[in-house]
Amino acid sequence: ATGGTNNIQTYYYSINNGAYTSSSSNSYTFSGLSSGQSYSIRVYVRDTNGIDSNVYTINAETENVVYLADVCSNGNNLASCITSFYNSYGTDRTNIYYHTAELENSTEDNSYRYAGANPNNYVCFGSTSSTCSNDNLYRIIGVFDGEVKLIKSTSYGIYSWSGVSWGTTINTWSDNSLSTSILNRTYLSSFGSIWRNLIATHSWKVGGMSFGYGLSMKQYFNYEVGANSSSTTYSAKIGLLYVSDYGYAVGDSTMWGTSLYGFKDLASNNWLYIGDNEWSITRYTSNTTHAFYGSSTSFTGGDVSEEQIVRPAFYLSSSVQYSSGSGTSSDPIRLSVN
Repeated sequence: ATGGTNNIQTYYYSINNGAYTSSSSNSYTFSGLSSGQSYSIRVYVRDTNGIDSNVYTINAETENVVYLADVCSNGNNLASCITSFYNSYGTDRTNIYYHTAELENSTEDNSYRYAGANPNNYVCFGSTSSTCSNDNLYRIIGVFDGEVKLIKSTSYGIYSWSGVSWGTTINTWSDNSLSTSILNRTYLSSFGSIWRNLIATHSWKVGGMSFGYGLSMKQYFNYEVGANSSSTTYSAKIGLLYVSDYGYAVGDSTMWGTSLYGFKDLASNNWLYIGDNEWSITRYTSNTTHAFYGSSTSFTGGDVSEEQIVRPAFYLSSSVQYSSGSGTSSDPIRLSVN
């Protein structure tokens, strides 16, 4: 509002014809509302001479939001909670996509993956404090064969991808210091034994693939972990994201048929993009000194001696249970920890 002869002194707010709340601020937040409901908002102001304005009325509808807590209770299996959440509300209200053969451009591996700009897929891992620090915030990539895959929501640091064998820098994941010393030793040991036991030892596919400008997300998936992937694996608790993990976090199934090379155009609709160059776990098969990373313009490759940010990724044990939380960054999912 704009003052007239006198300045505005007090604002008055009402919802659904209830009592007015007075405030000196020109904005007010109504809390405790229900999702998908229409509300009538009334506002008027009073100036320093005690004169009231007319009442302004507007109708507003809250977003039709649902949360994991709507289907899960303390002690429920976390992977089952996520699949039940999708089954109860579908993709439009959960940002979860079930990758069956019927889903356009999907992986067809029956995984459940979060996609879109900012789904409610935050998890607090490594801490039971009432307020979860940013360092303990992780996000759910999806559910794969009954295991929930998490990735750190922020960078763990800037590292090279390199491994050393016979005095030569190579791109063998099982033989490099990032995997063996930093992620699966230093980083992993930062958690107490209770938290470490929640992380599954996973058989990571690390055979890699050749670079291709025009590869679609499904082609990346098939070369990394799907039908055309190498049999090379590495058993460990901690890894990094796959290129296809990034690709399938984009918006919706119509986008998955596009090339991942120009992924910057899709970044605003991809919760995995955090604005920095980031290493993936995927190596080049055509060049023994290169691995894939996401840059500001594309998913491309770089020499493994280069330094990029890394975000640890891991699979939770299939027995991990949900405790509480809606999945937002301020109210992340909490896990049952004994």
